[in-house]
Amino acid sequence: MSDTAPLHCTAALAIECELAGAPPRPTLDRAQAERYGDALAADLLRLFPEVAELDLVCAGALYDQAQLLRPGWPLHAALAGLDARFGSRERSARVLAIGAHEGHFPDAALDPDPRLYGSAMLVMPWLLRGDAERIATTGSLLERELLDRGMAGADFALNLRELLGVPIRHVRHLTAFDLCALACAQYEHAGLGALWQIVETALLAPGREQTVDLADGGRLHWRGDHVEAEDLRDPRRLAQCAAILGAHGLELRDA
Repeated sequence: MSDTAPLHCTAALAIECELAGAPPRPTLDRAQAERYGDALAADLLRLFPEVAELDLVCAGALYDQAQLLRPGWPLHAALAGLDARFGSRERSARVLAIGAHEGHFPDAALDPDPRLYGSAMLVMPWLLRGDAERIATTGSLLERELLDRGMAGADFALNLRELLGVPIRHVRHLTAFDLCALACAQYEHAGLGALWQIVETALLAPGREQTVDLADGGRLHWRGDHVEAEDLRDPRRLAQCAAILGAHGLELRDA
């Protein structure tokens, strides 16, 4: 590795399960996580041989995408933090796979929130670590091509089914920005596009204020560290907005 300060590019597996709801095995223990990490590394090498020069860090856990799409990207930040703590002494073959002990991780930020389960789509975050030049080159490559080329291989998908104990329809690698685009489409399809605009601003430009008009009346304002509701009179609508924003780690206050 170069002496240049290491950087990261962030991504995740997007797993479409056959059934919605809480997975029977939301976390993997250390041995299972290592098996998962090795299989993930092999699949990424199959797709992009360029990643051989980078380190892979991943967590053996299934999350609702809202837990990943939070300001500060806490799941990826926790992976980077554990890599800084343990990577140099524990990595085998440039893969650091973080497993749980009795359902809990060394960093509690990686513990899945069971209250969020309900969607058939679950995610497993991973990141690549390396020097600035390699990360910039590989990150640009993944942003251009991962969405189109990132379907997981059959062997890897079979490994996932066995490890996770869930019937799986599709498995795809996506960058963090790909996940944002997917979530945007999902929210707009559900008539919640204005809520996504708030979430997206909090994710990608948290220092910028944002105001959106809701289709059924009222406004939401992103204030840099919380969301304010204005003229949102329907208590059920207010509760719905609070629940959705709360899943993304955003506090809603009634102005």
